[in-house]
Amino acid sequence: MDLQTIRRKTAYSDSNIAKLKADTRTWLRSLHDRYSIACTLTLKQTIIENTQLGTYKRQITTNDAKNTAQHFIKQLNKEVFKNSAKRHNKTLHYIVVCEGERSSKRLHLHFAIGGIGTDRLKEMNRHINNAKQYVQNIDKEFKADIADSNWMDYITKELGNKDTDNIFWDLMV
Repeated sequence: MDLQTIRRKTAYSDSNIAKLKADTRTWLRSLHDRYSIACTLTLKQTIIENTQLGTYKRQITTNDAKNTAQHFIKQLNKEVFKNSAKRHNKTLHYIVVCEGERSSKRLHLHFAIGGIGTDRLKEMNRHINNAKQYVQNIDKEFKADIADSNWMDYITKELGNKDTDNIFWDLMV
């Protein structure tokens, strides 16, 4: 999705920028029936970097969280669709939000996952658990559940009034 499309869908207006959070939440609420699975992944808070000068730990950043989300999406698609994910670009639908940067909580990812029915929740728990084994920066804890109508409000609670930076728009399918 390009920036203009996002701005149009979220009713972005320079003169009315204070409504950005409310408008984004309203728009995402309208999509809620397309995303039946709610998933929260905790992230490891430090990353071990190997360089020519040695090995050191650094704190995880939002960019690291985004890369982790991309890798997790790829692995989950592979887990759910097997070879069709790679051969035919078959994918689930995702809304990904990174939370914790503004509230000094531990960084974690919230997913709204669509393209699969709620009747497959037990399968999705297994798929998510298997997929996260291949992603380096995901901690052991995760929670997957049926997304109710309040899930979109919950995952967007840290949106700013003037920006929606913690939603990874380019990962939205």
